[in-house]
Amino acid sequence: MEHFHQPCHGHASFFRWYTLLRGWAKLRQEARIASGEGVGNGHERLSPRTLFVPYFKFFLESCTRYLTEDQLVDSRSLPRKRKKTKGNDLCSLVNSTSILSIKLWHLRALILKALYHCFLYDTAEIKFLDTSNFQVLLKPIISQLIVEPPVTSNDFLDSPTVEEVDQYLVLCLGQMAVTVKSDVLWKPLNHEVLMQTRSELVRPKIVGLKVIKYLVEHLREEYLAFLPETIPFLGELLEDVELPVKTLAQEILRMMEALSGESLKEYL
Repeated sequence: MEHFHQPCHGHASFFRWYTLLRGWAKLRQEARIASGEGVGNGHERLSPRTLFVPYFKFFLESCTRYLTEDQLVDSRSLPRKRKKTKGNDLCSLVNSTSILSIKLWHLRALILKALYHCFLYDTAEIKFLDTSNFQVLLKPIISQLIVEPPVTSNDFLDSPTVEEVDQYLVLCLGQMAVTVKSDVLWKPLNHEVLMQTRSELVRPKIVGLKVIKYLVEHLREEYLAFLPETIPFLGELLEDVELPVKTLAQEILRMMEALSGESLKEYL
């Protein structure tokens, strides 16, 4: 197993490392089948996926940079539909900077998805998501709640939809809390998410509430310590003019009441 703990440099080194990994994964799968699904000796924690987690430290700076750099173009100024032009030249309608903006949107979606899987399989005794990395990543990830998608994103087949990016964002922040297992770090995460729900836009409110719902579902009784801070925000959202926001806030309130065993309406 010492092969898996050495950093890879260059294509040849990576290919050798990847071949060893595939071989080990195949043997592991065969052993599980032969033993009737698992041997119960702790090897389940060392899955092929967990072996990639430590390498995320080499991408940490790039992840935060691409999540925080400004949009390269004002998306509201871009055309919503493709018009007919001589020669159907798309480049005459959408300039190169707008294409880069869409690529940045796509890149951010990939980063969120990758970080979610990183957190999900960060199960080693020495975690990648320690206090330092948590603090480095928290605000860049939170900032995605208020990022305005490029209006031309649906014109490109490979570009992720707003719904897909929102799902990655909820999973990323939710799993971040589950993995870190620290109420000291849960507090700033919960606070930052709640603050985004005071946006005038509907999307940050919906995504923020979905993150809170994820935390309530997965932290369970441990989330009750954050009710004093969360309930006032829910009270505001229960009076929101947008029905989806109000409905989601009501659902979360019922979940909290089920966990606490008491009515929370008097605290709103």
